Amino acid sequence: METTDAGGRGGRAGAEPAARPTLEEIRAAAERIRPYVRRTPLLPWEPPDGEGAGPRRLLKLEQLQVTGSFKVRGAFNALLSAPAGRLRRGVATASGGNHGLAVAWAARRLGVPALVVITESAPASSEAKLRAYGAEVIRRGATWDDGWSYVQEAAGERLLVHPFDDPAVQAGQGTLGLEMLEEWPWEEPPTFYVAVGGGGLISGVARAVKALRPEAVVVGVEPEGAASMTRALRAGRPDPLPEVRTIAGTLAPRAVSDSTLRSVERYVDRLVTVGDDELLAAMRALWQEANLLVEPAGAAALAGLERELRAGKGPSARSGGAFLLLCGANLDVDPVFDRLERAARREAG
Repeated sequence: METTDAGGRGGRAGAEPAARPTLEEIRAAAERIRPYVRRTPLLPWEPPDGEGAGPRRLLKLEQLQVTGSFKVRGAFNALLSAPAGRLRRGVATASGGNHGLAVAWAARRLGVPALVVITESAPASSEAKLRAYGAEVIRRGATWDDGWSYVQEAAGERLLVHPFDDPAVQAGQGTLGLEMLEEWPWEEPPTFYVAVGGGGLISGVARAVKALRPEAVVVGVEPEGAASMTRALRAGRPDPLPEVRTIAGTLAPRAVSDSTLRSVERYVDRLVTVGDDELLAAMRALWQEANLLVEPAGAAALAGLERELRAGKGPSARSGGAFLLLCGANLDVDPVFDRLERAARREAG
């Protein structure tokens, strides 16, 4: 694990001109998307082997969101914010999975066509779901970055919806910060653990949190094999990784954007990186101990907290509690059911 001080301390926000999205834009996004998204539940959770020890934990169950991840918040806000004439021409995006599903679903609900570019290695089940939502699907490249390069040319007059480098998308994701703060039950300030891919989620959440409760702590969690935000912080600019290697494919752009980097520098307290083994252990714990099945990215928040606790960092039982954002649950179900179906045939035969 590696921890990087991102510089955010809450109080800095008043010393500089307000960056987008502003708190007002995030609040407007919450009203705008309310008819289309779920207010996902909270679950207080204490691991069986940790009774009375460690921080209090609240899980934000965003994996129960429409299409299985938080991404619909930003997608709906981006589409609903666009000029009607532009939106009627359709929308286009590239995606590692969750963003494409969100844009396709939002487009279907709003009655406009969608083009989604996915990687060559994306699961067949993801493509099938996109087509079921009515999207045109094209496979291109090994990474999200390859697909984005392609879709910028292929989009034509369609509205391009970037998964993280867009103030409207970030504002939509920031509505999660509003919801979580509204439901925090204790007086002590929370420590938020938030997965980091391109940085759109943590940018929106951290801006909302620091505007309303600057003493709260925001911790970003990245896969070691795709730590593009950590690399950008060191370089002082987005700096593409030579390669990405992680099971958390939805957290694996080769580079973040300048806007998400500046947000992390300003509003996020620190970043922690975790290995794939830690993501798998967190997935297993959530499934076995809390009956929650999430994708690797959805377990990143718990993996980050557990890694910090082992290192003697993070919140304690006396200093408040941890808010863990479980951001998605879009696993490829085919291998699981293939195995079960083979077992069923053996039992029947």
